[in-house]
Amino acid sequence: MQPAVSARACPVGLVLIMMLLVSPMAHAQVSTAEQRRAPRLEEQWKEKLNANTVAIIAGSPEDTYLDITHDLAVVLNDENLRILPVVGMGGAQNIRDVLYLKGIDIGITSSQMLRYFASTGELSSALDQRLNYITRLYPEEMHVVAGRNIKTLEDLNGKKVNFSDPGSSTQISARDVFGLLSVSVEEVNMSQADALAAVKKGEIAATVVISGKPAEVLSRISASDNLHLVAVPYTPTLENIYLSAQLEQSLYPNLIDTGQSIQTVAVDSVLITNNWQPASDRYRRVAKFVEGLFSHFADLQKPPRHPKWQEVDLAKELPGWQRFPAAQDWLQQAKFDEFRTKFQTGAGTPVSNNPADKQRLFREFLEWSQNEAKKR
Repeated sequence: MQPAVSARACPVGLVLIMMLLVSPMAHAQVSTAEQRRAPRLEEQWKEKLNANTVAIIAGSPEDTYLDITHDLAVVLNDENLRILPVVGMGGAQNIRDVLYLKGIDIGITSSQMLRYFASTGELSSALDQRLNYITRLYPEEMHVVAGRNIKTLEDLNGKKVNFSDPGSSTQISARDVFGLLSVSVEEVNMSQADALAAVKKGEIAATVVISGKPAEVLSRISASDNLHLVAVPYTPTLENIYLSAQLEQSLYPNLIDTGQSIQTVAVDSVLITNNWQPASDRYRRVAKFVEGLFSHFADLQKPPRHPKWQEVDLAKELPGWQRFPAAQDWLQQAKFDEFRTKFQTGAGTPVSNNPADKQRLFREFLEWSQNEAKKR
Protein backbone atom coordinates (compact mmCIF):
# COMPACT_ATOMS: atom_id res chain seq x y z
CA MET A 1 0.00 0.00 0.00
CA GLN A 2 1.53 3.40 -1.17
CA PRO A 3 2.09 6.00 1.52
CA ALA A 4 -0.23 8.95 1.21
CA VAL A 5 1.24 12.19 -0.04
CA SER A 6 0.13 15.14 1.91
CA ALA A 7 -1.42 18.07 0.06
CA ARG A 8 1.16 20.36 1.63
CA ALA A 9 4.18 18.28 0.52
CA CYS A 10 3.25 18.21 -3.14
CA PRO A 11 3.70 21.92 -3.90
CA VAL A 12 7.06 21.95 -2.12
CA GLY A 13 8.28 19.06 -4.19
CA LEU A 14 7.17 20.71 -7.37
CA VAL A 15 8.96 23.91 -6.38
CA LEU A 16 12.18 22.02 -5.73
CA ILE A 17 11.91 20.26 -9.05
CA MET A 18 11.27 23.54 -10.85
CA MET A 19 14.21 25.15 -9.10
CA LEU A 20 16.49 22.35 -10.19
CA LEU A 21 15.26 22.70 -13.77
CA VAL A 22 15.38 26.49 -13.92
CA SER A 23 18.70 27.01 -12.08
CA PRO A 24 20.97 25.63 -14.86
CA MET A 25 19.06 27.66 -17.43
CA ALA A 26 19.42 30.86 -15.40
CA HIS A 27 23.11 30.11 -14.81
CA ALA A 28 23.59 29.56 -18.52
CA GLN A 29 21.91 32.87 -19.28
CA VAL A 30 24.13 34.73 -16.76
CA SER A 31 27.26 33.04 -18.15
CA THR A 32 26.28 33.97 -21.68
CA ALA A 33 25.72 37.58 -20.63
CA GLU A 34 29.10 37.67 -18.88
CA GLN A 35 30.80 36.22 -21.95
CA ARG A 36 29.22 38.90 -24.11
CA ARG A 37 30.24 41.62 -21.65
CA ALA A 38 33.85 40.38 -21.16
CA PRO A 39 35.05 41.15 -24.71
CA ARG A 40 33.53 44.62 -24.54
CA LEU A 41 35.31 45.36 -21.25
CA GLU A 42 38.55 43.96 -22.63
CA GLU A 43 38.31 46.17 -25.71
CA GLN A 44 37.58 49.19 -23.54
CA TRP A 45 40.67 48.53 -21.45
CA LYS A 46 42.81 48.03 -24.54
CA GLU A 47 41.55 51.27 -26.04
CA LYS A 48 42.03 53.20 -22.82
CA LEU A 49 45.54 51.89 -22.14
CA ASN A 50 46.79 52.48 -25.67
CA ALA A 51 45.01 55.70 -26.57
CA ASN A 52 47.24 58.08 -24.61
CA THR A 53 50.35 56.05 -23.82
CA VAL A 54 53.67 57.48 -25.04
CA ALA A 55 56.73 55.21 -25.12
CA ILE A 56 60.09 56.96 -24.64
CA ILE A 57 63.32 55.09 -25.40
CA ALA A 58 65.88 56.12 -22.77
CA GLY A 59 69.10 54.50 -21.56
CA SER A 60 70.45 51.89 -19.19
CA PRO A 61 69.51 51.82 -15.47
CA GLU A 62 72.79 53.63 -14.74
CA ASP A 63 72.19 56.34 -17.33
CA THR A 64 70.83 59.85 -16.77
CA TYR A 65 68.49 59.32 -19.73
CA LEU A 66 66.47 56.80 -17.74
CA ASP A 67 66.38 59.03 -14.64
CA ILE A 68 65.04 61.90 -16.73
CA THR A 69 62.42 59.70 -18.39
CA HIS A 70 61.32 58.35 -15.03
CA ASP A 71 60.87 61.94 -13.83
CA LEU A 72 58.63 62.56 -16.83
CA ALA A 73 56.50 59.56 -15.90
CA VAL A 74 56.19 60.61 -12.25
CA VAL A 75 55.24 64.22 -13.03
CA LEU A 76 53.13 63.82 -16.19
CA ASN A 77 51.24 60.56 -15.68
CA ASP A 78 47.51 61.01 -15.12
CA GLU A 79 44.23 59.62 -16.45
CA ASN A 80 44.78 61.27 -19.83
CA LEU A 81 48.49 60.63 -20.39
CA ARG A 82 50.82 57.77 -19.52
CA ILE A 83 54.58 57.87 -20.05
CA LEU A 84 56.17 54.48 -20.61
CA PRO A 85 59.98 54.64 -20.05
CA VAL A 86 61.84 52.03 -22.09
CA VAL A 87 65.37 50.89 -21.23
CA GLY A 88 67.53 51.69 -24.24
CA MET A 89 71.12 51.34 -25.45
CA GLY A 90 72.17 54.99 -25.63
CA GLY A 91 71.92 57.97 -27.93
CA ALA A 92 73.06 56.35 -31.18
CA GLN A 93 70.76 53.34 -30.92
CA ASN A 94 67.91 55.56 -29.71
CA ILE A 95 67.89 57.37 -33.05
CA ARG A 96 67.58 54.03 -34.84
CA ASP A 97 64.83 52.97 -32.45
CA VAL A 98 62.80 56.15 -32.95
CA LEU A 99 63.07 55.70 -36.71
CA TYR A 100 62.44 51.97 -36.98
CA LEU A 101 61.36 50.26 -33.75
CA LYS A 102 57.62 49.64 -33.52
CA GLY A 103 55.85 51.29 -30.61
CA ILE A 104 58.53 53.91 -29.86
CA ASP A 105 57.14 57.46 -29.96
CA ILE A 106 59.99 59.57 -28.54
CA GLY A 107 63.67 59.12 -27.72
CA ILE A 108 66.59 60.89 -26.08
CA THR A 109 69.83 61.31 -27.97
CA SER A 110 72.57 63.93 -28.26
CA SER A 111 73.02 66.79 -30.68
CA GLN A 112 76.34 65.25 -31.69
CA MET A 113 74.63 61.98 -32.72
CA LEU A 114 72.12 63.86 -34.84
CA ARG A 115 74.95 65.70 -36.59
CA TYR A 116 76.90 62.48 -37.05
CA PHE A 117 74.11 60.47 -38.64
CA ALA A 118 73.00 63.42 -40.75
CA SER A 119 76.54 63.71 -42.14
CA THR A 120 77.05 59.98 -42.79
CA GLY A 121 73.60 59.35 -44.28
CA GLU A 122 73.69 55.77 -43.01
CA LEU A 123 70.23 55.96 -41.44
CA SER A 124 68.54 58.26 -43.95
CA SER A 125 69.62 60.56 -46.76
CA ALA A 126 67.31 63.22 -45.31
CA LEU A 127 67.47 62.61 -41.57
CA ASP A 128 66.65 66.25 -40.79
CA GLN A 129 63.34 65.74 -42.61
CA ARG A 130 62.58 62.38 -40.97
CA LEU A 131 63.12 63.55 -37.39
CA ASN A 132 61.88 66.51 -35.37
CA TYR A 133 63.19 67.68 -32.04
CA ILE A 134 60.83 68.53 -29.20
CA THR A 135 63.36 70.35 -27.06
CA ARG A 136 67.03 70.45 -26.23
CA LEU A 137 67.61 69.08 -22.76
CA TYR A 138 70.74 69.22 -20.60
CA PRO A 139 74.49 68.94 -21.31
CA GLU A 140 76.07 65.48 -21.15
CA GLU A 141 79.60 65.71 -19.82
CA MET A 142 82.57 63.60 -20.88
CA HIS A 143 84.20 61.76 -17.95
CA VAL A 144 87.62 60.18 -18.48
CA VAL A 145 88.38 57.84 -15.56
CA ALA A 146 91.97 56.64 -15.20
CA GLY A 147 94.57 55.54 -12.69
CA ARG A 148 96.45 58.22 -10.77
CA ASN A 149 99.53 57.63 -12.93
CA ILE A 150 97.70 59.24 -15.85
CA LYS A 151 98.05 62.99 -15.37
CA THR A 152 96.84 64.37 -18.71
CA LEU A 153 94.90 63.14 -21.71
CA GLU A 154 98.16 63.03 -23.68
CA ASP A 155 99.45 60.40 -21.23
CA LEU A 156 96.91 58.00 -22.78
CA ASN A 157 98.71 57.99 -26.15
CA GLY A 158 99.33 54.39 -27.21
CA LYS A 159 97.41 52.95 -24.22
CA LYS A 160 94.20 50.91 -24.03
CA VAL A 161 91.13 53.08 -23.45
CA ASN A 162 87.52 51.94 -23.31
CA PHE A 163 85.16 53.82 -25.65
CA SER A 164 82.11 51.84 -24.50
CA ASP A 165 79.97 49.55 -26.66
CA PRO A 166 80.49 49.37 -30.44
CA GLY A 167 78.19 51.77 -32.28
CA SER A 168 77.30 53.68 -29.11
CA SER A 169 77.16 57.45 -28.88
CA THR A 170 80.04 57.35 -26.39
CA GLN A 171 82.22 55.47 -28.87
CA ILE A 172 81.43 57.86 -31.71
CA SER A 173 81.95 60.99 -29.60
CA ALA A 174 85.08 59.67 -27.87
CA ARG A 175 86.67 58.86 -31.22
CA ASP A 176 85.83 62.36 -32.41
CA VAL A 177 87.18 64.19 -29.34
CA PHE A 178 90.37 62.14 -29.07
CA GLY A 179 90.94 62.54 -32.81
CA LEU A 180 90.46 66.31 -32.71
CA LEU A 181 92.90 66.50 -29.79
CA SER A 182 95.42 64.24 -31.61
CA VAL A 183 95.44 61.66 -28.82
CA SER A 184 95.92 58.22 -30.38
CA VAL A 185 94.86 55.30 -28.16
CA GLU A 186 94.23 51.58 -28.53
CA GLU A 187 90.45 51.45 -28.42
CA VAL A 188 88.68 48.68 -26.51
CA ASN A 189 84.93 48.22 -26.21
CA MET A 190 83.17 46.92 -23.11
CA SER A 191 80.43 47.88 -20.68
CA GLN A 192 81.28 50.60 -18.17
CA ALA A 193 81.04 48.25 -15.19
CA ASP A 194 83.55 45.88 -16.81
CA ALA A 195 85.73 48.78 -17.92
CA LEU A 196 85.97 50.27 -14.43
CA ALA A 197 86.97 46.86 -13.06
CA ALA A 198 89.61 46.63 -15.79
CA VAL A 199 90.97 50.11 -14.95
CA LYS A 200 91.24 49.16 -11.28
CA LYS A 201 93.21 46.02 -12.22
CA GLY A 202 95.47 47.96 -14.57
CA GLU A 203 94.31 45.95 -17.59
CA ILE A 204 93.33 49.16 -19.42
CA ALA A 205 94.46 52.73 -18.82
CA ALA A 206 91.11 54.53 -18.82
CA THR A 207 87.43 54.48 -19.71
CA VAL A 208 85.31 57.25 -21.24
CA VAL A 209 81.83 57.86 -19.85
CA ILE A 210 79.53 60.43 -21.48
CA SER A 211 76.59 61.10 -19.21
CA GLY A 212 74.86 63.95 -17.44
CA LYS A 213 76.63 64.64 -14.15
CA PRO A 214 76.60 63.08 -11.66
CA ALA A 215 77.06 59.83 -13.58
CA GLU A 216 75.51 57.02 -11.56
CA VAL A 217 78.01 54.41 -12.75
CA LEU A 218 80.86 56.36 -11.11
CA SER A 219 79.20 56.47 -7.70
CA ARG A 220 80.57 53.00 -6.83
CA ILE A 221 84.19 54.12 -7.05
CA SER A 222 85.80 54.43 -3.63
CA ALA A 223 88.84 56.44 -2.58
CA SER A 224 90.80 53.21 -2.12
CA ASP A 225 90.45 52.43 -5.84
CA ASN A 226 93.03 55.15 -6.50
CA LEU A 227 91.32 56.44 -9.64
CA HIS A 228 90.63 60.01 -10.75
CA LEU A 229 89.03 62.08 -13.51
CA VAL A 230 91.36 63.37 -16.22
CA ALA A 231 90.79 66.84 -17.70
CA VAL A 232 89.67 67.21 -21.32
CA PRO A 233 91.06 70.54 -22.62
CA TYR A 234 88.59 72.79 -24.42
CA THR A 235 90.64 73.75 -27.46
CA PRO A 236 89.58 75.78 -30.54
CA THR A 237 89.26 72.53 -32.50
CA LEU A 238 86.37 71.49 -30.24
CA GLU A 239 84.53 74.82 -29.96
CA ASN A 240 82.24 74.45 -32.98
CA ILE A 241 80.92 71.05 -31.89
CA TYR A 242 81.21 70.72 -28.12
CA LEU A 243 80.38 72.80 -25.07
CA SER A 244 82.81 73.77 -22.33
CA ALA A 245 82.00 72.10 -19.00
CA GLN A 246 83.49 71.19 -15.66
CA LEU A 247 83.16 68.40 -13.11
CA GLU A 248 82.97 69.41 -9.45
CA GLN A 249 84.62 67.75 -6.45
CA SER A 250 81.32 67.80 -4.56
CA LEU A 251 79.82 65.46 -7.17
CA TYR A 252 82.80 63.11 -7.33
CA PRO A 253 84.58 63.24 -3.95
CA ASN A 254 86.48 60.00 -4.63
CA LEU A 255 87.64 61.06 -8.10
CA ILE A 256 88.52 64.76 -7.70
CA ASP A 257 90.84 66.17 -5.04
CA THR A 258 89.41 68.58 -2.47
CA GLY A 259 89.16 72.14 -3.74
CA GLN A 260 89.65 71.10 -7.36
CA SER A 261 87.40 70.98 -10.42
CA ILE A 262 88.06 69.25 -13.72
CA GLN A 263 87.76 70.84 -17.18
CA THR A 264 85.88 68.75 -19.74
CA VAL A 265 83.56 69.01 -22.74
CA ALA A 266 79.86 68.28 -23.16
CA VAL A 267 77.14 67.82 -25.77
CA ASP A 268 73.47 68.71 -25.44
CA SER A 269 70.96 65.89 -25.09
CA VAL A 270 67.85 66.22 -27.24
CA LEU A 271 64.30 64.90 -27.08
CA ILE A 272 63.38 63.66 -30.57
CA THR A 273 60.40 62.16 -32.39
CA ASN A 274 59.42 61.25 -35.92
CA ASN A 275 58.02 63.85 -38.26
CA TRP A 276 54.54 62.41 -37.80
CA GLN A 277 51.70 63.51 -40.06
CA PRO A 278 49.50 66.03 -38.17
CA ALA A 279 46.34 63.96 -38.76
CA SER A 280 47.87 60.76 -37.39
CA ASP A 281 47.28 59.18 -33.99
CA ARG A 282 51.03 59.20 -33.29
CA TYR A 283 51.12 62.97 -33.81
CA ARG A 284 48.15 63.42 -31.47
CA ARG A 285 49.83 61.40 -28.71
CA VAL A 286 53.16 63.20 -29.00
CA ALA A 287 51.32 66.53 -29.04
CA LYS A 288 49.56 65.51 -25.81
CA PHE A 289 52.98 64.72 -24.31
CA VAL A 290 54.30 68.12 -25.42
CA GLU A 291 51.41 69.87 -23.71
CA GLY A 292 52.10 67.92 -20.52
CA LEU A 293 55.86 68.55 -20.59
CA PHE A 294 55.67 72.27 -21.29
CA SER A 295 52.76 72.90 -18.92
CA HIS A 296 54.39 71.05 -16.00
CA PHE A 297 57.99 72.03 -16.67
CA ALA A 298 58.23 74.01 -13.42
CA ASP A 299 57.34 70.85 -11.48
CA LEU A 300 60.18 68.97 -13.17
CA GLN A 301 62.64 71.57 -11.89
CA LYS A 302 61.67 71.04 -8.25
CA PRO A 303 63.25 68.49 -5.87
CA PRO A 304 63.40 65.54 -5.80
CA ARG A 305 63.58 65.53 -9.62
CA HIS A 306 67.01 65.14 -11.24
CA PRO A 307 69.16 68.30 -10.89
CA LYS A 308 69.80 68.29 -14.65
CA TRP A 309 66.30 69.69 -15.15
CA GLN A 310 67.68 72.98 -13.80
CA GLU A 311 69.87 73.24 -16.92
CA VAL A 312 67.07 72.77 -19.46
CA ASP A 313 65.89 75.71 -21.58
CA LEU A 314 62.76 74.66 -23.48
CA ALA A 315 63.06 77.59 -25.90
CA LYS A 316 66.66 76.85 -26.90
CA GLU A 317 66.81 76.03 -30.59
CA LEU A 318 68.74 73.31 -32.40
CA PRO A 319 70.17 74.82 -35.60
CA GLY A 320 69.60 72.76 -38.72
CA TRP A 321 66.68 70.81 -37.28
CA GLN A 322 62.94 71.42 -37.22
CA ARG A 323 61.05 71.52 -33.94
CA PHE A 324 57.97 69.29 -33.63
CA PRO A 325 55.09 71.56 -34.76
CA ALA A 326 53.03 71.18 -31.58
CA ALA A 327 56.08 72.21 -29.51
CA GLN A 328 56.77 75.17 -31.79
CA ASP A 329 53.13 76.25 -31.56
CA TRP A 330 53.18 76.01 -27.76
CA LEU A 331 56.30 78.15 -27.49
CA GLN A 332 54.95 80.72 -29.92
CA GLN A 333 51.75 81.00 -27.93
CA ALA A 334 53.72 81.27 -24.68
CA LYS A 335 55.86 84.04 -26.19
CA PHE A 336 52.79 85.82 -27.46
CA ASP A 337 51.12 85.63 -24.05
CA GLU A 338 54.30 86.93 -22.42
CA PHE A 339 54.51 89.78 -24.92
CA ARG A 340 50.86 90.74 -24.51
CA THR A 341 51.15 90.72 -20.72
CA LYS A 342 54.44 92.62 -20.66
CA PHE A 343 53.83 95.27 -23.29
CA GLN A 344 50.14 95.59 -23.97
CA THR A 345 48.08 95.32 -20.80
CA GLY A 346 49.82 98.25 -19.08
CA ALA A 347 47.87 99.29 -16.01
CA GLY A 348 45.31 96.57 -16.39
CA THR A 349 43.98 97.83 -19.72
CA PRO A 350 42.72 94.88 -21.80
CA VAL A 351 43.92 94.37 -25.36
CA SER A 352 41.42 95.53 -27.99
CA ASN A 353 39.54 92.89 -29.97
CA ASN A 354 39.55 95.10 -33.05
CA PRO A 355 41.03 93.08 -36.00
CA ALA A 356 43.34 95.93 -36.97
CA ASP A 357 44.66 96.14 -33.41
CA LYS A 358 45.21 92.38 -33.35
CA GLN A 359 47.21 92.52 -36.58
CA ARG A 360 49.32 95.36 -35.24
CA LEU A 361 49.85 93.45 -31.99
CA PHE A 362 50.97 90.36 -33.87
CA ARG A 363 53.44 92.35 -36.01
CA GLU A 364 54.91 93.86 -32.86
CA PHE A 365 55.08 90.40 -31.33
CA LEU A 366 57.03 89.05 -34.30
CA GLU A 367 59.52 91.91 -34.06
CA TRP A 368 59.87 91.39 -30.32
CA SER A 369 60.28 87.63 -30.78
CA GLN A 370 63.05 88.12 -33.34
CA ASN A 371 64.88 90.54 -31.04
CA GLU A 372 64.62 88.06 -28.16
CA ALA A 373 66.06 85.31 -30.35
CA LYS A 374 69.07 87.50 -31.20
CA LYS A 375 69.80 87.95 -27.50
CA ARG A 376 70.14 84.18 -26.92
